[in-house]
Amino acid sequence: MKRIIITAAITMVMAVMCRAEAKIMLNSNIVKEGGVVKAVLYSNKPFSGSEVKFMGEKYPVFFRSYDKAAKEFTFLVLVPVPLETVGVKKLHIRYMMNGREYEHTEKIKVKKISAGRSDIQTDGKRAALGVNFGPENKIIKKRQEKRTSLKFDLPFIKPAEGEITSAFGKKRTYDGGSYGSTHKGVDIANKMGTKVAAANHGKVVEAATMKGHGVTVIIDHGGGLYSLYFHLKGVYVKKGVDVKKGDIIATMGSTGVSTGPHLHWQMNLFGVPVSPMDFLTMM
Repeated sequence: MKRIIITAAITMVMAVMCRAEAKIMLNSNIVKEGGVVKAVLYSNKPFSGSEVKFMGEKYPVFFRSYDKAAKEFTFLVLVPVPLETVGVKKLHIRYMMNGREYEHTEKIKVKKISAGRSDIQTDGKRAALGVNFGPENKIIKKRQEKRTSLKFDLPFIKPAEGEITSAFGKKRTYDGGSYGSTHKGVDIANKMGTKVAAANHGKVVEAATMKGHGVTVIIDHGGGLYSLYFHLKGVYVKKGVDVKKGDIIATMGSTGVSTGPHLHWQMNLFGVPVSPMDFLTMM
């Protein structure tokens, strides 16, 4: 009888230890347009399949780490919230574990941002070189197609010292014209030659000179996340090299369509521009 009781107790303990479902933690259920929804999933078994759906798009779940002491797997999901998105949206998480399929849904409230408007005087430079943006954007998009394993750790760092002169999401016109675009990054202004660092670990997938964007560097951080650096001067890295957070990759310039020395720093998640400043505080 005693043996039966002990056996039953052990069975109950083992049942508790074998977590039936993954524990899911979100950074927040409230996010601004152009922001990022971050979800961390913890489980005592690996997933045999997983995906996340948000606003009609599917996103992968990436393995982050395994804690041997806790016998726990950690997975990371980063989902972009496109600019011009407002209202309540549903985030659907689905995964396979222990031969079973699990689903989890969260409501995400998206708030509008107000970054203001500005007219940029380029003395006709925008009109003269603007024709290059179409072909250049195709190249830039092509460089961000791969979905590689996670290389970064949180948080990211601000890649250059200086004043932020144009915020993410700001509406822009050029040379007094009609509405031109929405700013998809942040502009950091400082003197010519100011050092520009890699915002996090990754692999350089582009280091080239473009007429519109100027001297450009693009870094793949894994997980569908890329950082872009425009209007540079000197570049110290080549396509294909690995970089660490804080490595000096270039110097600040005013190449391409630019009105003065500055760095345009942009973060794209699965090809969607998201607020770079959010990554400075994301843990």
